[in-house]
Amino acid sequence: MRLDFEKIQICLGSQQILERMSELPAELPFAPARIEFLNQVSGMLLASREAKRYPDVVTFAFWIRKANVLRKRDEVMQEGKFRMGRGLVFHIAPSNVAVNYAYSFAVSFLLGNANIVRLPSKEFPQTDIINQAIRKVLEERGGGLENTMAFVRYSRSKEINDYFSQNCNVRIVWGGDETIREIRKSELPPRGEELTFADRYSICVIDGGTYISIPDKARVAQDFYNDTYLSDQNACSSPRLVCWTGQKDEVERARTVFWEELWKIAAEKYHPQPVQFMDKLVNACLAAVEISGIRVVKMKDNLITRIELESITSQIQERRGHSGFFYECYLNEAVELAPVCGEKLQTIACLGCKEWLMPLIGSGVKGIDRVVSIGDTMDFDFVWDGYDLVERLSREISIG
Repeated sequence: MRLDFEKIQICLGSQQILERMSELPAELPFAPARIEFLNQVSGMLLASREAKRYPDVVTFAFWIRKANVLRKRDEVMQEGKFRMGRGLVFHIAPSNVAVNYAYSFAVSFLLGNANIVRLPSKEFPQTDIINQAIRKVLEERGGGLENTMAFVRYSRSKEINDYFSQNCNVRIVWGGDETIREIRKSELPPRGEELTFADRYSICVIDGGTYISIPDKARVAQDFYNDTYLSDQNACSSPRLVCWTGQKDEVERARTVFWEELWKIAAEKYHPQPVQFMDKLVNACLAAVEISGIRVVKMKDNLITRIELESITSQIQERRGHSGFFYECYLNEAVELAPVCGEKLQTIACLGCKEWLMPLIGSGVKGIDRVVSIGDTMDFDFVWDGYDLVERLSREISIG
C-alpha cells in the first residue's frame, strides 16, 4: 500500500524513516544506549528555563532520567526471563493532553521498539519543548536511534491509519470510545497487538481528620491542583469527584480550608479562557436538571465550581466537567462509592483512607486500577489501566 505523505506533517523523522521503520529489528529492553538517550533528553529539559514553566514537562523529565529508569528496570524485569521488543509500535495520542504521548513513546522505546507517534491534534507548548529536546539529542548522538522514531500529525484519515496499522506490530490508542471505534476500522496484521486506553475518569477521597492534622495544608492543595488543573481535568487520572469521610465536624472544617487553599493557588496560576467558564456553567445547569438533590456551592468566583451531592449516583459519570468542575459528597462507608466504580473508573486519589477503601475494592467492583496519594495521579508507570506494558510491548522468548 502506497501513501500520499503530503497529507502528513512530519514533526520528527522523515518520509524515508517512516517507510523503512517496519523493517528494523527489535531490540533488547532497556538497552544502555536508549537509557542514555532519554537521560540526555531529561538533562536538556531540566536545564531549560522554558521547560521549567510547565510542571508536566518537568515531571516527564524526572521520569526519564537514568536513575529512575534503572530503578524501574529492576522492578519490572524478571530474572531468568529473556525478552525482546515486539518491533514497530504505532501510537495515537489523546488530542487534549499535552505530555501523554511522550510517556507512551518513552515506555515503548525503552522496551526495544521502533515508534511512530501521532501527536495530539491540539498544539501544546509542552509538546514542542519535548520534541525540540529529543531532536537536539538525536543531532548530537546519532548512532542510528534517529531511525527508530517518527512523530507525525495528520487530520482524521482512514487511509493513513490503514497504512500505519498494517505495518505495525502493536497499536496503542489513547482517546475516547468513539476514537477507538474509528481506529479499529483499520485492520492490524494477523499477529498485531492492540492496547486501548479508553475514556476513563478518576475520583478523590479525603479523610477530614487527616487533612486537619497536616501542618502544610497548602501543599496538599498544590498537589491536588497538579492532579487536576494542569490538564484542565482532561486526563483520565484527574479527579472529578471529591468525597469526604470522617467525623462530620472535622470534615466541615477540612472542606472550608481545603477549597480556600485550592482557590488561592488557582487564582495565582490558572488562566482559563472565557469559553471554559461558560462550559462549566452549562454543565452545572444540565446536572441540576438530570441529577436530583444537588446543590451548587457558592464560591468567590468561577475558578472552582462545586456541585454538592446528597448521595453517589452513576449519573455523574455522564455529566463530568472540566477546568475546575468538581462534584462533592460526604460518605459514611466506602461501599457507597460502588455506583461510580464501574470499568470506567481508573484512579482513586486519597488522603488518609487507603485502608478505609479496602471493603470497596474487595466487593467485586469492575473499576479501580490504581489507588494513589493526592499529587501522584499523573505518575506514569509500566502498569497502566491494568495493562502490564512490559508484557504487552515486548515478547518473552522461552529457551529450554
